[in-house]
Amino acid sequence: MKNFFKAVCMGTAAVVLAFSMAACGDGDEVNKDPGTDPEPPAELQPGEITFEDAICTSVINQENSGTVDIAVASNGAEVTYSISEEEAERLNNAFENAISIAPDGTITGMYDEIKRFKVDITASAEKCESVTAEITISIVNPYLTFEGRQLADGREGCEYAASVAYVAETDAAVEYSLASGSALPEGLTLSSDGTITGVPTTVGRAVPFTVEASAKGYSDSSAEFLIDVVINHVSGASGSIVRFSSDEPIVIENAFMNETYINTTEIARASALNNNVITYKVTEGTLPEGFTLYPNGALIGRTDSRSDPAVFTVEASAQGCPSVSCRFSFEVKATQIKYPSANFAVTKGEAANLSLAHADALGAAVKYTVADDASKALLAEYGLSLSEDGILTGTPTKSANQLGISITASAEGFTEVTTTMYVRINEPLQAPANGRFEAEYTDLSGKQGTGYSGSPTGVDMIDKGQSSASNGAIVSYMHNSNCSLEFVVYVAEAVNNVPLYICLGSEAGNVTLTPDNLAVYVYQGQTAEGSKTTVNYSGVSVPGGSSMNYTEFVERQFGTVNLAQGWNVIQIQVLPNDLGGTGVTRGPGVDYIRFDTSVSIQWQPLTFNM
Repeated sequence: MKNFFKAVCMGTAAVVLAFSMAACGDGDEVNKDPGTDPEPPAELQPGEITFEDAICTSVINQENSGTVDIAVASNGAEVTYSISEEEAERLNNAFENAISIAPDGTITGMYDEIKRFKVDITASAEKCESVTAEITISIVNPYLTFEGRQLADGREGCEYAASVAYVAETDAAVEYSLASGSALPEGLTLSSDGTITGVPTTVGRAVPFTVEASAKGYSDSSAEFLIDVVINHVSGASGSIVRFSSDEPIVIENAFMNETYINTTEIARASALNNNVITYKVTEGTLPEGFTLYPNGALIGRTDSRSDPAVFTVEASAQGCPSVSCRFSFEVKATQIKYPSANFAVTKGEAANLSLAHADALGAAVKYTVADDASKALLAEYGLSLSEDGILTGTPTKSANQLGISITASAEGFTEVTTTMYVRINEPLQAPANGRFEAEYTDLSGKQGTGYSGSPTGVDMIDKGQSSASNGAIVSYMHNSNCSLEFVVYVAEAVNNVPLYICLGSEAGNVTLTPDNLAVYVYQGQTAEGSKTTVNYSGVSVPGGSSMNYTEFVERQFGTVNLAQGWNVIQIQVLPNDLGGTGVTRGPGVDYIRFDTSVSIQWQPLTFNM
C-alpha cells in the first residue's frame, strides 16, 4: 500500500468512484433478434444531495492539487459546484486571485503560503435541490511519500528488528510514531527513527498498525504495516549452519550518506539444518558509525559521514549447531544524486529544447551524459542529442511512443546515478485525413479487451485485418463493461449541435446500440476528467456477422455534440448489456469518428500505435 496524498478532504460526504475493466464473455456466439425494440432509457428520478461542511486541502505551490468534489446525488446525477459572486470575491481577496473553484469541484490554480479560508459552495445536480455547505479551503505543505508493507515475521521469544523508515528521501529529518489507536505486537517498540525492536511475546496473525511520518516543511503522512508473530519451534536435534561462509569478504549493498539504510537479507543468509532460529553478532571489526547489526541479522542505520569499506566478521549461532563465522564488506558512499525517472514529450518536426536536468545534488553543478551505446543510437535514430547540462535538442524525425534513454547524472563530491528517462514524440497538431479520427490512433494504454481469441491489452486491441475498414484497421475486443475509447481533439472555436458520426461494426450479429449499452460523452480538457456532457442519440442499428466475424463497417450518426474552444475529449464507453446473450456484454468494433462542421478540429494521432 502506498499512501501519497495530493489532496485530502475531511467530512462525512467523501465519495470514491471505482471503475473496473473485468473481462466479460467467453467468446460464444449468441444471436440477438435484430427486430427486438430496445428498452427506453430509464428516466432520471428526483433525488437529494448530501453535501456537508468539510475541510478540503490543496498542496502549497502545486497546481490544481485539491478538490471540493465531495457531494453525492442520491439519484446518480452528476454534481456540479458553484459559488456566488460575493463568495467568489471573498475567495479572490483571500488568495489574491490565485485559486478558484471549477464546476467539477477542482480547486484550480495554486497558492504559495499555508492558509485556511472558509467559503460557501453550492452543489447542484439534475432533479435535486441545490445544497450549500461551508467548505474550508486549506493550503497545506506537501505530503511525505510514505509506503506501507508487510514486515519480516517475528518469532515468539526471539530478538526482532525491522524498520518502517520507507519515506522517499527528503532533506528534512523524518520522525515516526504510532498513530492513535494502533498497537505493535506485544513486546515490540517503535523508535522515532522508524526502527522496531524487542522480543515478541504472543503468537498471532498480523493486526495492521498505522505509523505516522512527520518532517519540518511537510504535512504528516501515514502508512499501514503488518508483522506476523510465529511460534519458535526449538529442536533438540543436532544440526549445522549452512550458506554462511566465504573465502573472501562478501560485499553487501552500499549505504549512502544521509539516507536511511535497511538491509534485512544479505547478512541474515544462514540456515540451520535442524530449523532452529539463528542469531547474528559482530565478533571482529566494526560497523560504520550510525549502523547496527541486530540479532535477527537486520542491518539498519543512517549517517552523515562517508566511510571506506568496512570489513567485519559476523558469527551465526543456533541451538544444537556449531557457530559459523563469515566476513562482510560494507561501504558508506557519498550522498547519492537524486534523479528520479520521469516522462517527457516533444513533437515530430518541431525543434526540441527540453530540459531533462532535474537531478538534485543539493545545489552542486550536475553533469549529464548518455549512459550507453544503445541510448546514443536511439537518440541519433530520432534526430536528438543531449548536452552536458541536460538539454535535449534536435528536430525529431518520426513519432515514438516511449524512448527509454539511460542518462547518468554526476557531480563532484556525490555518488553518480543512472536513470532511464522516457520521451514520447508526438505527431504535430493536425487535421485528420479525410476528416476521420481513426480509432487505432487513440491512446490505448491500460485498455483491456475480451474476445474469442483472448484478452488483448493496449495496442493488441487493434485489429489490422479488416480490409473494409478505413485504413484497414479498427479497435476491437471491446466486450467489457466500462471499456472505453477517448478521442482527444482541439477545436478552433466553440461550436454547438455538431453532428457526430461513428463508423463501427459488430461481431455479435445485428445489434441496436442505445445510450443504455453504448454511452457517448464529451469532456472539456485533454482528459476524461473534466466537465462531462452525455450525448443523447436514438437507437442505432449496426449489421454484424456470425461466428465472431465482422461483415462491414457502417458510419452512423450518434446525435450532436457541443464542443468548447480548445481541447475536448469524445469518449465511447461500453456499458453492461445483453448484446451477446443474457448477461453477455458485447461492444462494437470502432473504426473512426467524424464531425460534420466547418470549424477546424485537429488532433495529435498516435501513429506509432501501428
